[in-house]
Amino acid sequence: MARNKIVLYGHFGAGNIGNDSTLEAVLQYLRRYPRPSEVICVCSGPDEIGKRFGIKTLPISGGAEVQTSQHRSLVVHKVIRLFDELRFWLEYPRWFEEGDKFIVVGTGAADDLGVIRPWNAPYELYKWCKAAKMGGAQVVFLSVGVGPIVNRMSRVLMLGALRMAHYRSYRETAAFDYLRRCGFDTTEDRLYPDLAFSLVKELPRGPQADTQRVVVGLGLINYRGWHFHRRNSDVVYERYIAEIKRFVGWLLQRGTSVRLFSGDLLDLPVVHEIKRHFDAVRYSPDGGSLISEPVLTIDDLLAQIAQTDIVVASRFHNVLSALLVGVPVISLGYHDKNRNLMGAMGLEKYCQDIERFTFEHLVRQFESYGAEREQAIQRIHKRREEYRCLLDEQYRIVLGQCGRAASNAESPVTEAF
Repeated sequence: MARNKIVLYGHFGAGNIGNDSTLEAVLQYLRRYPRPSEVICVCSGPDEIGKRFGIKTLPISGGAEVQTSQHRSLVVHKVIRLFDELRFWLEYPRWFEEGDKFIVVGTGAADDLGVIRPWNAPYELYKWCKAAKMGGAQVVFLSVGVGPIVNRMSRVLMLGALRMAHYRSYRETAAFDYLRRCGFDTTEDRLYPDLAFSLVKELPRGPQADTQRVVVGLGLINYRGWHFHRRNSDVVYERYIAEIKRFVGWLLQRGTSVRLFSGDLLDLPVVHEIKRHFDAVRYSPDGGSLISEPVLTIDDLLAQIAQTDIVVASRFHNVLSALLVGVPVISLGYHDKNRNLMGAMGLEKYCQDIERFTFEHLVRQFESYGAEREQAIQRIHKRREEYRCLLDEQYRIVLGQCGRAASNAESPVTEAF
């Protein structure tokens, strides 16, 4: 029997725990899937992903991994890049075959958060989709996030990649709203939950009701605006940090312990800054404690969250991970995807925008959970199981009959969430 390739694409292995969790979820399903297939991951950190999951990997650049050097001239770098591009277009369209599937796996696959140049992530997405299409493979966007794409050329490239797909599904209604504003036809596209909801794990149990000291999980983020290289990025960051410090100080003074964690290696400087700030503060013996332990994988993150009573977080997958464990969460989001997810859980009142949130409103939201915590937990558990069923349905569609025939469901936008 022919062993068609399943090629999984995404920015995995680069330190973003949320991204890696979506890849792990898909790999777990593929290992249960009976059809023999060769699974290859095209990713940002091929060595890390190959070692962690035991699969074949390729770098997103499409070229050989070359160690960067401060001594290499700009001319040499450009020559190497040019040869890599020529080799890519000569080799990879022929590498794909009829029956292969090229799957863009979840994540914010088509936005330009933090993207400085269109010829990096936007172009890489476009060229891999184009090569797969040229080779006869089916292109799939699986529960991805889309938009906003601020840079005009990045928008051309990313929307061009989406147009090549045989099947498209998005993880939040905000993606549909954005694409329709761009004039993109979403008639045959579908809405499914984030892939991380299908993770098969023995989830750690959350704190018990008789716990004497309340523990708050604080998911920190190194946020400096949508395009962090802009001139006001430091202003955005300093405001965020100032409000977070006020909140942490308030919690510690009232005897509440705070567990700090991150969702990306980029966030570690923020964790260190908050920890340094409060290391010098001395509260009464009844004051809360500040806890900071390494978080490198989704298992680490879930284990940390399970030791909290409530989570305050900004990164989408930190919010999602709290919901996965069944812990109530307050979202300080930088994208409508957070608000969409929280709204689906019946928690829309516990959202604020990261660039406009206030300490005072955050305290009110925190105290409001006191009377509603148990009802919120029940809603979270119910919705989580519904999401698992929906994602199982999508896996069967994509791996069984991926293509236009799969779009004949009664409604492309599922109303279940």
